[in-house]
Amino acid sequence: MKVAGFTFIRNAVKNDYPIVEAITSILPLCDEFIVALGNSDDDTGNLVRGINSPKIKIIDTVWDDTLREGGSVFAAQTDIAFNAISPDADWAFYIQGDECVHEKYLPLIKKFDL
Repeated sequence: MKVAGFTFIRNAVKNDYPIVEAITSILPLCDEFIVALGNSDDDTGNLVRGINSPKIKIIDTVWDDTLREGGSVFAAQTDIAFNAISPDADWAFYIQGDECVHEKYLPLIKKFDL
């Protein structure tokens, strides 16, 4: 069973998003993890690259700021990350940059045949 995690992020440092914690909270469940890394004007890229896991694949993206209304740009970035998941993945685990899964739930999640 192959599990892929995915997310998108931009300006995590400036906006104080716990992206490292978000990614690393589900990384133990994942065989690969895709990050759509938006054109940040802070140190977000180095922050994500600093996780330094061979499971992580970063896709550099440029946000279309004309799509900000209604969250369309978020949907577009989510799609970019999701579409980069390996085709042989059986499960996809999406986590946003301000979310975390508590470590005590990892064994319970694994029970669901991941």
